[in-house]
Order: sequence, then C-alpha cells, then structure tokens
Amino acid sequence: MISDLRRLVLVTAALTSILAAQEACAFPNLFKKKNKTPSTVPAGEQMRSAEIAAADLMARARSDESTGKNGAAMAGYKKIVTTYPFTSMAPAAQFRIAAAQEKDRKFEKAFDAYQDLITHYRQTPQFSEALDRQFGIAMQSRSEKTGRTLGFKSRIGAEDLIAMLKKVIANAPQGTHAAEAQFEIAQIHDEEGERDPAITAYKKVVQNYPRSPLAADAQGKIGKTYMAKIEEGSRDRTNITEARKANEELQGLFPGAPGDIMGTTGAINDAAADSSYETGRFYQKKGNYRAAMIYYADVLKNPGSAHYEEVRDRVNEMSSKDPKLMGSMKSLALDTRSLAVPAAANLKGKPEYFGPPGPAIASAVRRPQMRSDFIPNSPLEPDELPAVPGAPDPSLLDPNALPPPDTTAPMLDSPPVLEPLPESAPNAPAEEKPALPVEQPKSN
Repeated sequence: MISDLRRLVLVTAALTSILAAQEACAFPNLFKKKNKTPSTVPAGEQMRSAEIAAADLMARARSDESTGKNGAAMAGYKKIVTTYPFTSMAPAAQFRIAAAQEKDRKFEKAFDAYQDLITHYRQTPQFSEALDRQFGIAMQSRSEKTGRTLGFKSRIGAEDLIAMLKKVIANAPQGTHAAEAQFEIAQIHDEEGERDPAITAYKKVVQNYPRSPLAADAQGKIGKTYMAKIEEGSRDRTNITEARKANEELQGLFPGAPGDIMGTTGAINDAAADSSYETGRFYQKKGNYRAAMIYYADVLKNPGSAHYEEVRDRVNEMSSKDPKLMGSMKSLALDTRSLAVPAAANLKGKPEYFGPPGPAIASAVRRPQMRSDFIPNSPLEPDELPAVPGAPDPSLLDPNALPPPDTTAPMLDSPPVLEPLPESAPNAPAEEKPALPVEQPKSN
C-alpha cells in the first residue's frame, strides 16, 4: 500500500514538471527584458548589411501602408527604428510612425513620436517638417479645446498644451514657430485667468523676439493684463504703474503699432483716479487729511475724471476744518482757482475759502465826486460768484473798468459841497475865489 502511494506521488510530480515545461514554451515570461536597441554604430560590413535589411523592411512597410494594412506597416516601421536605428531608413520610419498616429488623431502620441525624431535625428531632412507638425498638433489641440474647430472638446488640457508649446520653443529657440508658440502660451494663461504667468509670458515675446510681428501685440497685452487685474479687484497700485509703463513702452518701442493705445491710456487714468479716490476717502475718514490730500491731488489733476467734483468738495470740507492744510501741501501744486467752489459774495472772510486772492488795491484812490457812485474797497471775487441781493453791479468789479489811480490829488475827508448859482444871473460864470497869499521868504 505504501509503495503504491509512493509511485503515485512520483508520477504526479513528473507530470507536473512536464506541464510546467510546456507552459514555459507556450507562454514566455512577460517580465523578461527585451533585446535593447543597439547602442553603438555598426561599422563596415555590418553597417552595409543593416542598410540593406532596413531598406527591405521600409519597402514592405510602405507597401502595407498603401494597401491599408496599417497594423503591418506600423510593425515594420517600429522594427526599423528599434533594430536598425543607425541606418538612413530609421528617421524616415520614425516620421511615418508619428504621421500615422497624427492621421488617427492620436495627437499626444504623435507629438511624442515627432519629439523622438527631433531628439535622435536632428541632422535629418525630416527635422524641420517634424517641428512644423509638432506646432500644428499643438494648435489643432488648442482649437479643438475651445471648440473653434470640429465642434468637440479635446482631452488635452491647458497644462499639456503649454508643455507642448514649450517643447516647440526648446527644440528650436529661434525657429519659425518660437515667437508664436511663446505668444500662445501667454494667451492660454490669460484665458485661464492666470494674470501673472500671462504677463511673464508676454514679456518673453517682447524680450526674446523683438523683431517678430507679435512683439508689439504682446507689449499691448501686458498693459491690458495689468488692467484686467485691476478690474478683477486688485488694490495694488503697482498694477496701475506697470500698466502705464507698458503703454508708454508700446508707444516708444513700437511707434505706429496697431492697437487702442489712447483707449488704454484713458482706462489707466480712470483706474488711477478711482484708486486715488478710494484711498483718499479712507484717509479722510481716519482723519489723516494730509495723506488724503496726497491721493486727492491725483484726482484733481484730471478735471474730466468721474470723482473730480466730489473730491473738490471734500478738499473744501477738509480745508474748513484745517485752514492751514492747503498751505502745508504746496508741493502738490494744485490749481486753487479751478478748485474754488461757487459761494456767497462774502466768501473771502470765511476760513474755508481758498480761491484766488484779489488784486492789490492802491493805498491812495481818488474818491468819486458823487456819493452815490461810491465803490466799496473790497477784495475781488471769482467771476462765477452768484448775484447776491445788495451786492454791487458785477461790472463795477472789473479791474479794467476802474480809472487809473491819481496819486497827485490829495485825499478829501468829505465830498465837496456845490454852491447854487445866483438866480439873477443864470448864465454868469462862477465867482472866482481869491488866490491865497504866497508867503515870502524872510531875509536875514
């Protein structure tokens, strides 16, 4: 009985070994390393044999591709690249692999296949065309992503598109597509709302490709992107400064460049006025009038700005509370006449008045002959002052209408009294007053 069991165990073990050997032959080890691509260039007869074998494979692969046997064709092309990488057929085979994947709309795989050709076969005739195809794939993917072509959305995201375009630039930094690729990178960041990376990318277009037609457009985009940050709520005044700088550089570096330069300048000025208004109002609320005046001055330098009238009133309000405020802010060089608000005729006597001073009045003015013609000796007020009951005729306040002062006539304490003529001689001349005796000098 024991011997029978032993025989059974031995037979079972033998059968197991046979089956394992058969399975090993039918199913090779998937984890076994494949033959590596040759790392050294064959020489002499080996190279000639490799060229003949590669040419034969290329002919069969092209024939398969022309008859629609794409699978067999791809297998032949790949065998050329892996088995005969140093032959003249290898770069052509690699190009056919990439082109076939591009035709099947496998854009990412096609892009990488073109990249393999560019990396390993830079001296081949297919190099320039591979660069063109790479850039075309990136732009095709970008168009489909936004729905501008073919009407469906691509799986390639913004990050992958940017990575593709960066490879296009790295492959040929001064190539025909480098400037456009850099501009598209900036555009993608801008569309994604990534303002700072967009500005950096636009600046690279101007710095690295100043002769490109896209350089002027990129410079204009820099200022507009800074303005976008402001419109999105950024309170950093550096954005206004940089936007104005970018606009000035656009006019200086690219005179006559297309674009709404004046419109951008107006938008920058409006944004600066809004920012200054908000900051000035903050400091005014805190009671820091000097700081508020610094920011209000920016608004008052642009009479057409939206907050000009309100800021002028606020300046008057602060001046009424601090009469010395305007005197302490002479460095702002504000036009006080244009800032003066309409007020009553006695505005000069009010502490908040900071309008233009009246002209100097001569110390000796000839008094009129008629008391009813008396002109009050008062400072002149702005022309736009409203009429006030009891105020003198405005024409009398015109300094050009006043007679020139006569300093030779003595000042009289009271107006002269005119004596009536005698009734008997209505036409008789007035009696002449005797001349005063002239005192003779005393002799020694």
